[in-house]
Amino acid sequence: MNVHVLPDRARTDARSNLDALIERARGLQVFGPTVDFDAAVWDLSAVKDRRLSTAAVQKLYFTTHAARHIKGLDGRIPLAKGFGDLIKSLIVLRECARPQNVANHLTLLFAARSLHETLKNRGFDPIELVSSDFAAACNAIRDAANAKRATHVGTTMYRRGQAIEAIAQAVNRHNIAKARIVFTNPFPRVAFDDTRLDAESKAQRASKMASEEVIDAIIAMSKAVRHDRKGDDADLLLAAVVELLLCAPWRINELLDLALDCVRTESPPTGRTGRRFGIIYNGSKGAPDSVKWIPSAMTEIAERALEDIRRVTKPARDIAIWMEQHPGRVWMPEPWRLADPDTLVSMRDLAGLLNMHNNCTAHQWATANHIELFLNERKRKLFCRLGDVENALLTLQPAVGKKDTPLSKRLILAPRHFLAQNKNTNWSVITCVCDAQVRRFLCGHLNMKSIFERLDIRVEAGAPYRVNTHALRHYLNTLAQEGMLSQLDIARWSGRKDVRENATYDHTGGRHLAEKMREALQTGAMRGPVVDTVDALPPVERESFLKARFATAHTTDIGMCVQDWSLAPCPSYGGCAGCGEHMIVKGDERHRERSKQLLVEHEAMLSHAKQEMSEGTFGAGPWVEHNERMVAGLKKALAVHADVDVAQGALVQLR
Repeated sequence: MNVHVLPDRARTDARSNLDALIERARGLQVFGPTVDFDAAVWDLSAVKDRRLSTAAVQKLYFTTHAARHIKGLDGRIPLAKGFGDLIKSLIVLRECARPQNVANHLTLLFAARSLHETLKNRGFDPIELVSSDFAAACNAIRDAANAKRATHVGTTMYRRGQAIEAIAQAVNRHNIAKARIVFTNPFPRVAFDDTRLDAESKAQRASKMASEEVIDAIIAMSKAVRHDRKGDDADLLLAAVVELLLCAPWRINELLDLALDCVRTESPPTGRTGRRFGIIYNGSKGAPDSVKWIPSAMTEIAERALEDIRRVTKPARDIAIWMEQHPGRVWMPEPWRLADPDTLVSMRDLAGLLNMHNNCTAHQWATANHIELFLNERKRKLFCRLGDVENALLTLQPAVGKKDTPLSKRLILAPRHFLAQNKNTNWSVITCVCDAQVRRFLCGHLNMKSIFERLDIRVEAGAPYRVNTHALRHYLNTLAQEGMLSQLDIARWSGRKDVRENATYDHTGGRHLAEKMREALQTGAMRGPVVDTVDALPPVERESFLKARFATAHTTDIGMCVQDWSLAPCPSYGGCAGCGEHMIVKGDERHRERSKQLLVEHEAMLSHAKQEMSEGTFGAGPWVEHNERMVAGLKKALAVHADVDVAQGALVQLR
């Protein structure tokens, strides 16, 4: 008896749906004609903007996890055709629905690689996907993340789990699998809650900030590089960058994008000596361009760092100026500079031209950059055209957009491989120093040792120190909190558009201010109802009352607030002048001037609100009450500042 196997309708429909989806995505061309849908790597640098100071990859490699650190396709294993086309299609559809940055596409691609491995026993066919494959992919993501022991393991797993879930939803939406996929992201969302007081949350917050021990290690590193001459100009350049990171709370991209003419100085207010020293920078994360003023104690260090950076980068800047004056040509050592593009260059000459180790290295470079080689039968040597070499070097030069600052006007430049420990400098290609190079300098990478390891600056256990640039930003913000700088000033100094973001960088918990308040009350430097309350208590209960009443504190524009935001949101947010939890610091000039300004504003608003209430406008009554309370509180605050009977620096609680 003959057995005839009938076609599987579910399989047939899934195959048809997959083919239709791929065909649709292939025709969209959302990345323009320069991106070939069938290519194993998509170069998006022509369609996606990025900062010159970032090392973020602008290419999507549709390959497996194997050899993922290799530049180029050599050694990488492409994803299976059907599965790779599915992932490409999903990326195209996401981009078509709403343009994404390359990092978002990379997250989906990294997650897809783990899913690809689960189909190994089914020919990597996406229509064979089942729910258990997605769970297995998440297990692989968890194992890989835990093995790396990265700082943000939880965040990485959550985002890749979200990407796996997005793939599952797309498979269901387009009916690509034979059966419906049932899957949800198993990784919890990591919430960075700055108000939690448990030990784990405190340890997590502390890990973000550089410790005093790490700061001492940076100082020792700087001394060794500068005074002990244990580093070269490359180390000095990066050490100067790290020193600037300690002069003000920078984001690393803001610092690396500085213009050459970035210094701003101005005379101090009347009655003060010295001068203000600042550095103008391009704002990020929605904050406007501004000047970051350097504290007086750090001005000398900042000036020294800027001077060293200008000196070390001057040769690179001179080359950048030359290339801008000769568009389409590449700076080369004599006699190749501005020579005829048809000039033939031997591998020996190419090695000297590019400052490479030997002829073999030059030959490998020419082959990797797809330069056509010619064999001279008589001399038995390989040659190439100088014009082809220049074209290859021009592709390595960073693309500077019309809106970007020209390379010659940038502060922190370096020739290619200048900061590499195992390669010779290529002076024909000038680039911006990027964030990854600073990170490798401080933490090391693969076979590259960090500056701490090279200088043998280690922790007590023997491991070299490690610190990321953002930890220094946390450190300076915490110092500003301890110095009782107002929240508005801290936000401005840090380049933030929202003052509420200060809390993420405050590792004091307000304890230092609370201790000062308790000390002020005990020494009689505080006035108000709380003093009477403490006096009425039995002596044995006063200490516990003070710790509970002043558990935390923070500065405001016009004084100090003792509201504990870890227990509940502030019920009087924005209305400090009329709040009983607020205290006035007698004699603080900044608080006094701000109170005067607010009084003028609220008196004007009160007048307007009364006018509206007289005309019967609905809701005007509560607005009048609020402004009356604010005006009364501001007048009391100014009266405290003007009262000669109140000692300078005393804390006064208003009622």
